[in-house]
Amino acid sequence: MNEHSHLKNLVNLGFIVDEDIKDKIENLNEEEFYKLIEKLKNDNVFIVNDSNLKSFTSEDIKILRSFVKKERYNVQDFTRNLNDRYSLIQSILIKKLEMPNMVSIDKIGEGSLSIIGFVKEREEKIDNIIVSLEDPTGEIKAIIPKKIGEKLALDDVVALSGIVKDKTLNVDKILFPDVPFKPVVYTLGSIRVAFLPEKNVNTDYIIQKDKIIDNIKNKIIEISNPCIFKINDVIILIALDFDPLEFLKKRYINIDNNDFLIEPCPDIVLTNKDINSNYKGISIISKNKIIDLKTREVQRI
Repeated sequence: MNEHSHLKNLVNLGFIVDEDIKDKIENLNEEEFYKLIEKLKNDNVFIVNDSNLKSFTSEDIKILRSFVKKERYNVQDFTRNLNDRYSLIQSILIKKLEMPNMVSIDKIGEGSLSIIGFVKEREEKIDNIIVSLEDPTGEIKAIIPKKIGEKLALDDVVALSGIVKDKTLNVDKILFPDVPFKPVVYTLGSIRVAFLPEKNVNTDYIIQKDKIIDNIKNKIIEISNPCIFKINDVIILIALDFDPLEFLKKRYINIDNNDFLIEPCPDIVLTNKDINSNYKGISIISKNKIIDLKTREVQRI
């Protein structure tokens, strides 16, 4: 071990370090290490073990997005809701667009082009789906082959490309805002999270439908459903009673005319649906499971 090791520095400062956590101490970066020393001194702690190391180095849970339901909903609220959804999803689509000749609806002429719009009306025919698309500048009718438009729903915001003839867009491609592929984010040390456990468990965090029990810092954080929060650098979305694959592709959840926008993009989704899978690097975890944020290993409770 070199003379500048974290362990040697702790010992020189008069701290006693448990043998089992020497590697964890050495794996701390400089900022984490000096924060640890400061917290140990402030709390008059001189024996460093796994329990207090985790307590001192773990960050507070950060709520990134909560759902607030409006009990009274007027026309202005509805318009604002749609505008917020359109603005977010438009920015997502523009970043990932691979479509030619993007224009606003009021600039549409004849020929090949692409637009971003709301699905205002939708009507199914034998082979096609007829939709009315709207953006802040206008409205246009579109004809979409059923095989590419069957998952399109009212109020979706999507990008479409095709050929305009007689003021109608004949669609040949649809792009949903869908989450991007994500590199997997891990915590430095083992952090075990239990989700909707059906019996008592000994984990660092327990996620219930309306609260997070933080056993590291011995406190409870109230949460909404849905809610996006962060444990250290791992972003977690809890969304009960909704299809995770559907809302990850659409990037929003609508609850009684209230939108919950999926931003930032989560690393883990917690659901009460019977789904346990990986979607584009996002772990989807169902109830009565424990996940270790260091390894992403999942076990049934």
